[in-house]
Amino acid sequence: MPLPFLIEHDYDANTDLFGGGNYETPDDNLILDSMAAAEGMGKLKRIEIAKENLQKLLNPAALNQLRAPAEMQKQLYLVLFWLAQAYDAEASPQEMLDELCRNGDNPPTEVQATLKEVLLYNFHVAQHLGVTSFQGQVKLGQGRPAPVQETDDNPDNRLAFAIPILPPDRFPQVAHQLFNYELFDGPLLKAPAAQLAPSQIEFAQKLIARGLLQKDSLQ
Repeated sequence: MPLPFLIEHDYDANTDLFGGGNYETPDDNLILDSMAAAEGMGKLKRIEIAKENLQKLLNPAALNQLRAPAEMQKQLYLVLFWLAQAYDAEASPQEMLDELCRNGDNPPTEVQATLKEVLLYNFHVAQHLGVTSFQGQVKLGQGRPAPVQETDDNPDNRLAFAIPILPPDRFPQVAHQLFNYELFDGPLLKAPAAQLAPSQIEFAQKLIARGLLQKDSLQ
């Protein structure tokens, strides 16, 4: 079943470490100044700004232009940044995603429902790892991986990277889907594992049941 957000791209040599174009990011001081200014706003205004930015990031037309994996990673960091900004202003990330991951009053599609579930899961993981802290948001706001908090047994200053859940080369149908990305704070593998982990198989089975992967994808 073709996905409404799917876009075909070839991987080429003109990419960075994670397979996409390099990004110029603003200095930390600019993000800090912006966040400090936001602290002076009323909560409703901060929530409104966060919602506006999330609408742009989760717009199907915008998602349709992304290339995996680097652009998908940056998109996830930015989504987490604005969810964290909304949460800090006492908004519910779940309620915000419930509203944004659908078309008006229509029920969410399987793609939208899956995207909402994975983004909410990633936000909770980000909270657990401490990357939604003020300093973590500085990096997320630049579209960059944030450091895991030191209190989380992080002697090596680990970063919370966004990585594909299912290998893009084996599952091209979801290679360019934001719902195929999750935060990961362990050492990155130099090459994809030959066999899928149980959690990957479970995720693939869920996508197959929802019609987002072909039935023979796991064969």
